[in-house]
Amino acid sequence: DGGCEITWPQPPQKPYETAYAASYPGCGARMTWNLVEALTGLWTGDDWDSNNRGKRVVTIKTHFPHDAGRLVPWDDEIHRALVIIRNPMHAIPSFF
Repeated sequence: DGGCEITWPQPPQKPYETAYAASYPGCGARMTWNLVEALTGLWTGDDWDSNNRGKRVVTIKTHFPHDAGRLVPWDDEIHRALVIIRNPMHAIPSFF
C-alpha cells in the first residue's frame, strides 16, 4: 500500500482564475484539455468557444499567435498561462 487515496474531483473552495493553455498545433493541447477536465472536474474551453462555455472555464486552449488561434474577447481578464511544449521534430509533422 503506497498510502495514496484516489477521490473524485471536488469543486474549488474559492473562485478560480482562468488561464490560457497555449501550444503550437500538434503539441497535445487537446489531450491536456481532456486531462485537466478529468483531474479537476472543471470545464475547459478553447479560443473559438466551440463548446459554448464562455468564461465558465478553468483553461482556454489556444494556438495564438499561430493562424489557428486567437485571443478571446476577455483576454484582459486572463493573467495566467500554462505552456505546452513538445519536441518540434514531433509536433510540426503531426500538424500536417
